[in-house]
Amino acid sequence: MNTTGILGHERQIALLDGLVERGRVPQTMLFAGMEGIGKRLIARRFLASLLCSGLERPCFACPSCSTIEAGTHPDFIELSPNERGIIPIGDETKREEGTVRRLIERLSRRSVSGLTAVVVDGVDRIFEEGQNALLKTIEEPPASARIILLASNSSRILPTILSRCLVLKFHAPDDKEVTAFLAARGVSPETSALAAPFSGGSFSMALSFADERRRMEVLALCRETARYLRDGDTFNPPLEKATKSAGSEALLDALINFYRWNLLLLETGGAVPAEFSDIAVVRKDTLFGLVKILLALKKGLSHNLNLKIGLKGMLYSLHPGDRQGAGSGASI
Repeated sequence: MNTTGILGHERQIALLDGLVERGRVPQTMLFAGMEGIGKRLIARRFLASLLCSGLERPCFACPSCSTIEAGTHPDFIELSPNERGIIPIGDETKREEGTVRRLIERLSRRSVSGLTAVVVDGVDRIFEEGQNALLKTIEEPPASARIILLASNSSRILPTILSRCLVLKFHAPDDKEVTAFLAARGVSPETSALAAPFSGGSFSMALSFADERRRMEVLALCRETARYLRDGDTFNPPLEKATKSAGSEALLDALINFYRWNLLLLETGGAVPAEFSDIAVVRKDTLFGLVKILLALKKGLSHNLNLKIGLKGMLYSLHPGDRQGAGSGASI
């Protein structure tokens, strides 16, 4: 597989190449790993290589590659979450684009090229009813189909779907790979150092926090959180701008990533860089409790939790005078 522009994941790529060489590409695979680390790029590149007619596949130049890049290939199907962050099951009679039922209907058609390639970017963003609808197709896919499911949270996938997939786990890239990714996009080393702690190894999140405006809005929230945990008094988190800029789930991911990074520095005796001195938390027990709270808030988003009320209410348990909620044995 042509790996131009792909950073890391050498073991996973070698495994995929081996499947092609042995002629044993499964009909359904699951690429599992955190958001924004390159799973989708590799899935698209791998499926494009199966459809490519060039020498180094994908060649990016043959008719198949050109139409895939243009989004017009009749046998290359992609399904992604909508603006609400979910992939809906869709109406059984209308079968609208962007729905599970539309995907099932397209897979029932005969392929033009002899192979139908499918990327479902977020199978864990499909509710149970939609996953059950997709299950029959995964159990008995058309002989020509090659389906790659992507997920950042495998616990949200039905066991019946998991059991029918070859699962390939993707791990977060290291700091050097993240820095190389940002450098290739014109981001300075200084900005990369500011964005990296919020990324948790995610390429897409690192690029998002290379944007100064978005980073400053999240820094303001971190600054108020650190001030409250240090001094107590009234907690007034500036959530609106940060949420509007990054989105609630991405914002919580960024906070979790930063405070885990903060905790790792404390655990290893590292020094907090000067640029983060006003937002870092200096007590391990408080950090354990804070990360635990942020993880609970992220889980609560799926139940329409009011983020501001939830954050304020839970952080009161970490008030300097009341640390019962910050046990050092919390799982993070």
